[in-house]
Amino acid sequence: MTRFGILLWVLFIGTSVGWCDVTATKIAESLIDSRALTIQGGFGQAINGLAFQQDAVATHGKYQYVGYYGGDRRVCLARRELPKGNWEVVRFPDYDFKSNDAHNTISLGICPKDGTIHLAFDHHGHSLHYRVSCKGAAGSESRVAWQASLFGPVTSELERGRPVRITYPRFLQTPSGGLQFCYRQGGSGNGDRMLVDYDPERGVWTNTRQIDSHKGAFQDSLGESRSRCSYPNGYNYGPQGLLHMTWVWRESSQGSNHDLMYAYSQDGGDTWRNNEGHVLVEPAHVNSPGITVAQIPRVHGLMNTHGQTVDSHGRVHVVMWHCSDESLRAVGVKPGEHRWGPPQARRYHHYWRSIKGDWQHRELPWVAGNRPKIFIDPHDNVYVIYGSRSPSAKLADGHLHAAGDLTIVAATAATKWTDWTRVHHEKGPFVNEMLGDPYRWKRDGVLSVMVQQSPSQPHEPTPLRILDFTFRAE
Repeated sequence: MTRFGILLWVLFIGTSVGWCDVTATKIAESLIDSRALTIQGGFGQAINGLAFQQDAVATHGKYQYVGYYGGDRRVCLARRELPKGNWEVVRFPDYDFKSNDAHNTISLGICPKDGTIHLAFDHHGHSLHYRVSCKGAAGSESRVAWQASLFGPVTSELERGRPVRITYPRFLQTPSGGLQFCYRQGGSGNGDRMLVDYDPERGVWTNTRQIDSHKGAFQDSLGESRSRCSYPNGYNYGPQGLLHMTWVWRESSQGSNHDLMYAYSQDGGDTWRNNEGHVLVEPAHVNSPGITVAQIPRVHGLMNTHGQTVDSHGRVHVVMWHCSDESLRAVGVKPGEHRWGPPQARRYHHYWRSIKGDWQHRELPWVAGNRPKIFIDPHDNVYVIYGSRSPSAKLADGHLHAAGDLTIVAATAATKWTDWTRVHHEKGPFVNEMLGDPYRWKRDGVLSVMVQQSPSQPHEPTPLRILDFTFRAE
């Protein structure tokens, strides 16, 4: 089942585990918009708050920002002065969002060096929709009026003269205060990931390069595949400026995911190394040596695009959900019978990389909900947020909950993350997958989580809120 020194502990429901002594406190709740958009499509009703958004909520200076679609189908960017300021909303009048495709979310990026705010929105294999603010629009000393005139027009290119078609835009801040943009070109089962650098001195994008590849041959019990795409859990900088990425592969045949992959870069994504530190001579692909760190078969219903973070020692942590032979057998289902596995057989799995490069694994002792996000405190305690399924909630596209509750679980570094415990439950119903603000968390120790109320009927606009939490670990 595993390679590269993975240590496996399998926990069954009912198995006793250590008790995690962590206290969660909700310190505030604020309303961003009373009428945020919901949709009705093949992938559910949520368009604000899905696992592949990096980021939807971000703090810079004294302001917190949220990118979302309003009930009038306008691209919106909200900000508030922390900790308890009122939300101000810019509703861009020049772009009409027409889609009912949940893939077409908004991603928000802020460049710390020049205070520019970047938005990418409405893509699923479409031409880029991107706009950027003037310099200094974000900043602790900003005195500008919060209005649409701060931003330039919507454009279809980053590098001048090179229009692109993309899916899944992601912004990531660099250790030097710069910004990068990552996206997929091509489609599901046949796509490559690209990375681009923003130059804050000149205010331009440069150095578009490919960082993984769809090529290669793969075969298992479900058949042979000659094409695929990656689905990343995240791109995160850690200590020493290393850029870490983990992902799963989605094959073109059978459309299922498999395996946990890992690579890291010492030079901001120009050169990549495998788990053993050897340079990859070409963009990572399914046959690249040393990048597979956990073998997870397609018949175990592995979901894509989960949570990733890096702790103070440079150890990479990933939480994903998939089934196992044991969990499938417990509910009377054979491996591969369902694409994503039956809901009652899904479990969260914590994978983490030791300082020596060994990958270790623990199955969490409860049924999984929506795709999780993971956060690390300064003492390397782990917190995971996810949407837990309400008893009456239905599934959209076989895996997303149409209505759920916010659940927060935690584990402590002192036990090597073996003492997983639920520390907070916020009753919904919420239509979205749970997203938090990683920048405020890292700076202030406050976890801001975005939640949107589930609609009572299709296309009904509903309230969008931020819930703020602090934690105390003994």
